[in-house]
Amino acid sequence: IPVHIDYVDAYGSDTSHLTVDGINKFLEWRPNYSNPKFITANGTYEGSKLDGKTEEFKFVTKSEVGKMSKRYYNVVNPDDVIEKYGADTFRLYEMFLGPIEQSKPWDMQGIEGVSKFIRKFWGLYFDEENLSLSDDAPTKEELKVLHQTIKKVSEDIEKFSFNTAISAFMICTNELRKMNCNKRAVLTPLAQLLSPFAPFMTEELWSLLGHSDSIHTQDYPVYEEAHLKDDSFEYPICINGKKRTTNSYPADASKDDLEKDVMELEEVQKWIDGKNVVKIIVVPKRMINIVVK
Repeated sequence: IPVHIDYVDAYGSDTSHLTVDGINKFLEWRPNYSNPKFITANGTYEGSKLDGKTEEFKFVTKSEVGKMSKRYYNVVNPDDVIEKYGADTFRLYEMFLGPIEQSKPWDMQGIEGVSKFIRKFWGLYFDEENLSLSDDAPTKEELKVLHQTIKKVSEDIEKFSFNTAISAFMICTNELRKMNCNKRAVLTPLAQLLSPFAPFMTEELWSLLGHSDSIHTQDYPVYEEAHLKDDSFEYPICINGKKRTTNSYPADASKDDLEKDVMELEEVQKWIDGKNVVKIIVVPKRMINIVVK
């Protein structure tokens, strides 16, 4: 007998089962089973005698993947999902489930994560309940995060890889939150970038940002290569292949300069004191390894 997954505990695992609470929800959903008899490992129970059996009652179910069908009572009404989570969350979650060309099982367990992302993104623009954007110039790090996201999302749209584009938005949002970024120059194009994916929330943000026209009539953001270049690189410094410290150097530093400077580091001197340096291996923008014996 098909059972709605919302009523099942540990759905998708080998231990999926119905508790008394799940059974009651099932009976409300399928009243034609109003007087059932449940056979479990702990005994057989009449439907009317389940009260008080909460601890010991566990009715085993089998989780399986199949197409939605009215016949199997497993159809999920989009209106119900939208009423609870909103249209933007529903849209994003459907795209986030996996590659668009592949069949994917509908599973509500992951929608909470997408809903949380929507709330985090909205929170970038607010200080508690008040819109709070700064007109200060963004930092290099903030611009790098923004333009990395523009580049990634634009490429993913061309490939119809909407699930990885949404992942890029999630990473960007988390990075900007860590930086406490509320710069208008960053968050305005970011809203435009998300607008095809979450049209309702971004339209609301666009209006709150003081625009009278629609966000969906604006030019789509284009990344600038200059903001993607690193000014410096933090090298892991190893002694005989084992990482001992790190140090940041200009991205265009020469191999000779790196070899000379790394030997002067106090942390390196501690590990090579009294030993013979055989060679220094520099892998540009990867690592520095000092071989001693």
